[in-house]
Amino acid sequence: MSFTQRLEVHPIQYNSNTKIIYDANKYLELKLNNIFKTKVYWFHSEKEITSVTDTILKEEVLHDSVIETLLTQHTEDDLDFDCVLEIKYKPGVTDNAAHSTLDAIRLVTNENRDLQVFTGDLYFIKGDLDQDSIINLGKELLGNNLLNTFAVYTKADFNQSRFDNNQVPLVKMTAQKSTTYNINKEINELYQDSVTNCWALSQEELIQVKEYFTQDSIKEYRKQNRMNELPTDVEMEIIAQSWSEHCKHKIFASNIHYSEKSTPHSKSLGTKTVNSLYKSYIKKATNDIKEQRKLDWLISVFSDNAGIVRFDENLDLCIKVETHNSPSALDPYGGALTGILGVNRDILGCGIGAKPIANADVFCFAHESLIDQGVKLPSGLKHPKRILEGVHKGVEDGGNKSGVPTVNGSIFFDDDYAGKPLVYVGTIGVMPQSTNHYQSSAQKSQKPGDKVVMVGGRIGADGIHGATFSSLELNENSPATAVQIGDPLTQKKVMDFMLKAQTLGLFSSVTDNGAGGLSSSIGEMAQTTNGASIDLKLAPTKYPGLSPYELMISESQERMTFAVPVENIDAFQSLAQEYNVESTVLGEFTDSGNLDVFNGEDKVAMLNLDFLHYSLRPMELKAEFDQNMTTTNPKYWHGKDLRLENNHNLTQKILTLMSRPNIASKEDLVRQYDHEVQAATVVKPFVGKEQDGPSDAAVLWLAPHGGGENNAIAISNGLQPLLSHQDAYIMALASVDEAVRNAVSTGANPEKIALLDNFCWPDPIEGENNPDYAHKMAQLVRACEGLYDIATNYGMPFVSGKDSMKNDYSGINQTGEIVKISVPPTLLITAIGKVDDVRKIVTTDFKQADDLIYFIGNNDSDEITFSEYTRTYKIQRPKEVKIDMDQNILTYKTLHQAITKNLIQSSHDISEGGSIVAICESALGGKLGADLEFKQIKPEAALFNEGAGQFIVSIKKENKQKFEALFSSIPISFLGKTKSNNELTIKTNDGTTHLDMNTVEAAWKGEA
Repeated sequence: MSFTQRLEVHPIQYNSNTKIIYDANKYLELKLNNIFKTKVYWFHSEKEITSVTDTILKEEVLHDSVIETLLTQHTEDDLDFDCVLEIKYKPGVTDNAAHSTLDAIRLVTNENRDLQVFTGDLYFIKGDLDQDSIINLGKELLGNNLLNTFAVYTKADFNQSRFDNNQVPLVKMTAQKSTTYNINKEINELYQDSVTNCWALSQEELIQVKEYFTQDSIKEYRKQNRMNELPTDVEMEIIAQSWSEHCKHKIFASNIHYSEKSTPHSKSLGTKTVNSLYKSYIKKATNDIKEQRKLDWLISVFSDNAGIVRFDENLDLCIKVETHNSPSALDPYGGALTGILGVNRDILGCGIGAKPIANADVFCFAHESLIDQGVKLPSGLKHPKRILEGVHKGVEDGGNKSGVPTVNGSIFFDDDYAGKPLVYVGTIGVMPQSTNHYQSSAQKSQKPGDKVVMVGGRIGADGIHGATFSSLELNENSPATAVQIGDPLTQKKVMDFMLKAQTLGLFSSVTDNGAGGLSSSIGEMAQTTNGASIDLKLAPTKYPGLSPYELMISESQERMTFAVPVENIDAFQSLAQEYNVESTVLGEFTDSGNLDVFNGEDKVAMLNLDFLHYSLRPMELKAEFDQNMTTTNPKYWHGKDLRLENNHNLTQKILTLMSRPNIASKEDLVRQYDHEVQAATVVKPFVGKEQDGPSDAAVLWLAPHGGGENNAIAISNGLQPLLSHQDAYIMALASVDEAVRNAVSTGANPEKIALLDNFCWPDPIEGENNPDYAHKMAQLVRACEGLYDIATNYGMPFVSGKDSMKNDYSGINQTGEIVKISVPPTLLITAIGKVDDVRKIVTTDFKQADDLIYFIGNNDSDEITFSEYTRTYKIQRPKEVKIDMDQNILTYKTLHQAITKNLIQSSHDISEGGSIVAICESALGGKLGADLEFKQIKPEAALFNEGAGQFIVSIKKENKQKFEALFSSIPISFLGKTKSNNELTIKTNDGTTHLDMNTVEAAWKGEA
């Protein structure tokens, strides 16, 4: 017999949710008049639970009696509603509120009984809505069909029977044993099985798997070890995960045969074969720079969970940026939450463990105005506003609840991200260079005999096939099991425990359970000792019934894998108990050469590590560049050309640009992140007199984390995806240049800047419904060529990176046609630079009246280049952006000298919107005006072009001579001076324009 109790928490004073009402009526075209929300809890146990609920009531665990009422039975009130929508999680979905509630109950009751808690939401609805409309409201705005169940009750039925509804979402699964798989099928049949099982293995890869298992020597070896000659389902899943594009980066490791159908405007590569983009460009750039510059601050690159650099005498710094695109498309909140928590764990698992000190995020979305234009989304896609809000909330909760500040980022809008949003999340961490227990904190040191220990959250069916799912094109049938929900509070406990265990020297190695779960973490760690043996029967689970392969590859969150010496295991387990963290010994590391997996008495996997990690043959791929192919998506997806006629006056143009989604202030979103936690964020996302002007980069002071007294680091990013429509070579140059100039503008030393590359590309592999695959591949080659050229020119090495190569969506549009939406070839560059003296940082805001304003960089072009301006207005054939790398790096070194000599009052890089937008933003931050004069023949280019290597700076009048002498070999233009009144005066050959900065601010903040 079991017992279930339902409890509801109601506010004493209900507040109408005006945002839901607005969104429901605008985006779903409903007739919703009012909606009120409350919380519902279910408690379930095999024992009688009256004593538990009595304690909950008495101790006010669930409610605050001043403002809330806790109900255990129906009570009449005067709330005016027509029906109720009840939303709760499906069986097995992570319920963080339930976890926290259970922890609180155990604290106040001192009971450790087998009690289960489930939570849900109640929405009291007033309006003319039928049941289907209410369910749609739940799926589109209030919940997620992949995660939640939805039930609608009339007012009478709800009041009469709701406390009799005690069904809870228990998981009911029948345990399955491991099975063998017939690898002897024809290749076409094997490939169909790969599709059905979400293995994401190609026919060529299946041939290689078949070759391995049908070798006489392998069959004999397996027989000697009591294994069937046929592979088990566990082995096939391990291979699929290990060989997935997500984990193996097969496209970057392939042999690519490049040619050019038409000559590029920027740089011709001729005809060539590239053997591994990664080795030929990314890794080679870093190796060449390291050798040429004799760098001693590159501690670990491309070999661990994160890159490690030494910008401080006491600390090493770790940095990693990841993507979580596919999960965020299915469940924006859960996908982004697991993304930020996952990259936090990359830092925790770097070397012997690092402490996360800052997060960064960059999002690429379609804008909500896409729907206002009348575009109908294909089946299975979520409204852009829902994607934005869910992703933002996920990153917010992940950082805020983990105690890690979010300090830098951006949001970029383009219609072609409607099919798959791009969600980049990054983390910076610190670690001591060495400790009493570890000669080098950057080195892992597990040995055969060390115990394999899983720490943190339990394993569930959520996160099955996450790695292989991310390696596939998204479609309306994508698996729900790939969706996970992270638990930041559990992860915080794991982090605190790990850092304490590190100070005590209790473990020899650690890594995170990322894509592929135990398969990934143990499989990778086993390479160091050349073997591992584990028993899946020992693994703690969220519920019974998981099969061995599910236990092996599940990516359920908040888990780390440790190697613990035998002599430390008792102390390690005891410390875990003290921190209320679950810790389980699964096996040990060996030198057998195999990954051996047991399920109790049954041996379910025995895979040779060399075969698993080093035998995969590179793909042979085709790349053909076609200068005339400017878009990856069919015209009917883009809809009408909504650009404006180029007949506005200068005032209208400036206000229009300031209000554009890619330029307008994101303060309402950014303010919801915690920038202050850990008390080391010197330059935050907003700066200036009232802290509402945009910054170019974040600056973190290292002293609070144990670093040098005046040492700091700058973190910035660069993203220029729309230049890919002209040439991804230029796009790569521009992305690096933007990240670098943002960092230098804030005070980073250009001699000590490290870069990270994160590629998000449309599918460049030949296949059905992918006619332009060869051009996409050529763009990828050209982007890598650009990265090598600019990194070696600037002398800035890559220390980490990641690629996501299947960013496409296929679905059915409103007329039944197959629609494919591919993202623009997109490259995010993250820069981390040393700030030599935190007291000499510079921010973007003008500081005082009568300072002199200068344009740094070439500004003599009368040609309009491709930019946000040309996206807004109908400009015929905008010119391609030109980037002078030699000139730019000289400019950056000179600007850095000026900053160290205290010659610069403010500095702001010129990016979206051109120089006039940069000036407006600096003026808004300083709450000042300016008198400006642009002397170019055609002022449009001077005002709105977005050239690389350019800045708007202000200096004190008395520093004019020193400043101009220092920049004698750098192109600069005097533009005017700041003034105390709130007006911008702009003189050009076309006349004089007067702009009220209050009007500019209203346009920028969306208040116009």
